Amino acid sequence: MSEVFDRRVEYAIQNIWVNPRSGNGQQALRGLQEAAQEGDGDACYFLARCYSGPCYVDPGLGFESDDDKCEEWYNKSIELGSAVGMMGAMRVGGFKPRCGSFVHAPYATKREIWDKVVEMARDGQIFCKYMVANAYYYGDVIDLAGLTINGAPDICSLQRKAIQIYEEILASGMAMGLGNLIDILTSGDYGMPVDKERAQRLEERGAELGIGTYEVRVGRRFVDTEPTRAMELFKKAAEHGNADGYFEMGKLYTYCSKTVRNLPVAKEYFEKAIEMDPESVGANNRLGEIYFKGGDGLEVNYTEAAKCFLKAIDTNAWCSDMLGMCYLHGQGVPQDYVRARELLEEYPGERLSCIGLGEIYAYGLGVPADIGKAMGYWNKFAQDPAVTEHKKHFKKTLFGWKKI
Repeated sequence: MSEVFDRRVEYAIQNIWVNPRSGNGQQALRGLQEAAQEGDGDACYFLARCYSGPCYVDPGLGFESDDDKCEEWYNKSIELGSAVGMMGAMRVGGFKPRCGSFVHAPYATKREIWDKVVEMARDGQIFCKYMVANAYYYGDVIDLAGLTINGAPDICSLQRKAIQIYEEILASGMAMGLGNLIDILTSGDYGMPVDKERAQRLEERGAELGIGTYEVRVGRRFVDTEPTRAMELFKKAAEHGNADGYFEMGKLYTYCSKTVRNLPVAKEYFEKAIEMDPESVGANNRLGEIYFKGGDGLEVNYTEAAKCFLKAIDTNAWCSDMLGMCYLHGQGVPQDYVRARELLEEYPGERLSCIGLGEIYAYGLGVPADIGKAMGYWNKFAQDPAVTEHKKHFKKTLFGWKKI
């Protein structure tokens, strides 16, 4: 098979997208930069992808994310007449070409761009195959090729075509597109048959190829039955730049440990996950829990707990009971009874939520006092020492509950 692109672009595709574990990623990046500076439009497109973050390039390669560089190189790829640049840039959310159109000379229509990328895919170019498969999966082919679609049966035909091409790519050792392939097999969208066993085998294949996302997914299957095997997979994921690998490693040592609880070790792993991905919701939640509860020689630190929870709460309410208690008692955050009640009501059946909501209604904190309602919450955890202590201050009479 002859090379479709400049040799430096082909080298980059092989070492950045086909085999990101080759150890040649930085050399491949330099080759793209060199070719792009020389005016190769295809190199400009692939260089833009390198700066586009973990959705576009494996995080284990350690490439920087830079929106300005992305925009500049996507624009240059279009202006230099790259078919893959034009077609690829169409899928970049929010990107608008400075020339005013994704279609640029030497192409006059989207169909001409589509035909060129398909031609390169048929010549065996694996990344072009991936782009064509994506066009069938997302339905972009309808616009690009000017297709007429009549309902779910026609959409299913596009999905089946995507499956075929994704499997060809995977057979060549490229894991890109694996997530979309698994989605087709598990979502049941458009009436496509669900095949979860096949999807699981594909996840295992992704793990074999060293893709962190799939190493984590497969590892989770073994947490309860083979924690040592799970840990091995999580370690590999972390080594491959996946923050969830560290997150899952930390969970193995935290309060609900399936191995041996070791909070200092768990804390270290959660911190590594956050260092790798500051927006890691799971790691922020679990690190906050350690600061909130303490143990194993670690002291409670409500200020640090609240900092962690506040990074996660807008995305995931898992920490709402703990953060709610912080607001209720003014621990690590300013006291705010209204915010406390909002948070505690996220999961009103949880132990801390019941204790906190009981306090709010028993003492009338930001709401009219309702001791009966408070007792309803407290009695769900009647043996809890905190509940027992609170209830000492109340007495039920013939006329209802009274504070004593």
